[in-house]
Amino acid sequence: MKVLLVAPPKLGLHGSELFPPIGLGYIATKIKTIGCSVDIKDCLILNWDHTQLLDYIGQTQPELVGFTLFSQAFPKVNQILKEIKAKYPSIITVVGGPHPTALPDKVLHELPEADYACNGEGEFTLLKLIQKVKGEPMAFKDIPGLIWREDGACHFNPKLEYSPIDDFGIPDWELINPNLYNIDKPNLEPHSAVIHTSRGCPFPCRFCVRLGRQLRHRSIEHIYEEMTYLNKNYGITKFYLGDEGFPINKKFVKDFCRFMIAQNDGYSFCAACGIRLNTLDAEMLELMKMANFERDISVGIESGVPRVRNGLMNKNLSQAELINGIDLLNKHGFKPAGNFIIGYPGETAQEINETIRLALRLHLWGAAFTPFMPLPGSEETKALIEKGEISADFDYTRIHLDSVLYAPPGMTPAQVDALRQKAVFRFNIQPRVLFRHHLHPRRIGWTIVKFLRIFVPTRFLPQGLKRKIA
Repeated sequence: MKVLLVAPPKLGLHGSELFPPIGLGYIATKIKTIGCSVDIKDCLILNWDHTQLLDYIGQTQPELVGFTLFSQAFPKVNQILKEIKAKYPSIITVVGGPHPTALPDKVLHELPEADYACNGEGEFTLLKLIQKVKGEPMAFKDIPGLIWREDGACHFNPKLEYSPIDDFGIPDWELINPNLYNIDKPNLEPHSAVIHTSRGCPFPCRFCVRLGRQLRHRSIEHIYEEMTYLNKNYGITKFYLGDEGFPINKKFVKDFCRFMIAQNDGYSFCAACGIRLNTLDAEMLELMKMANFERDISVGIESGVPRVRNGLMNKNLSQAELINGIDLLNKHGFKPAGNFIIGYPGETAQEINETIRLALRLHLWGAAFTPFMPLPGSEETKALIEKGEISADFDYTRIHLDSVLYAPPGMTPAQVDALRQKAVFRFNIQPRVLFRHHLHPRRIGWTIVKFLRIFVPTRFLPQGLKRKIA
């Protein structure tokens, strides 16, 4: 079967949408084992709109087209699916990724031109679906993670959290080409590539959505095999570990660092998703330094108020762990940057101001103050819908790291945005932070974009920088 896998255009934080579609690479590797001819196209990196994608589909005539679907890409994908079915009705269409996984009971109602969808990790789902389409005897209900229509109704199977994940192989980098993503931005450097070391996250934060809750690590030898391949074929020397599970297990991190130190290949690393402050210790940090990890590292603080952070968010991070973790990172030569959520459901203006004061007291080298985002399928979003604080048909395509789409009771979105502006301004005028920007000129463009998005009235911003205040 001839398969085309597509990463459609999507909105996101300036630069973050430029990460390679690694999930599609894993799927390509897996379905090639059953004789499929596979192609991957990233519309964003190719600067393709839907017309160019449709032209390519017309030229290559795939039998199945699969899309990785973020909520921000929903309108584009919906439009493309309609045009595919209008021009090429025999093509099988499949969507997977965060949006279908978050809303498995709704996605096929929302996308009537999609034939199937994937709930969770898609390798086995798509492999088994292709086998069934090709005539192998199996029922839809026996395909893990499949979302399908039958007898006039939509059905979905539970997610499969498969282990050992080494069985998925490594992503088909020939179809992605990491060098296309070597863009001069603060989060990607020349001769770098994003790789994943694990799947799943066991923590129960209410604001988050994940493909799996069971933390499963690849073997270190398997990870090193991928690094060696990328270095030999693409000249990659820096590896961004882009999975949130990498730093959770201290033993795994220490074993990984010891292995890389022993290889002495000259590679460098970045824990791209940051680190949890209650999972680190001195030995782990010293090994990370010896393994040539980047000293800049983000940490999820979310709120400076324990009632909000633990009682509302379910973050499970005590105030002592928070403060001690920041101190430990600084002591061992790391430069922690804090991630904060502003305007969380149930939070008060006084508590937001407490968070700002804590961000200023902590020895942080950077900070991001993000408005609460009602992500589809998160426990917090489900609760807000049940309470009527957001509508059941909330437009998730509006979600953006710089858009205030929700305000806690007693506050308005404009008030939340004003507090966020205050946090950004107060934090970034600190001499230490200003001096650091001066020492790292590559950060200047990023900083300018963030300030424009937050401080300039949206009517004056170019389309790509506009934010929304609900």
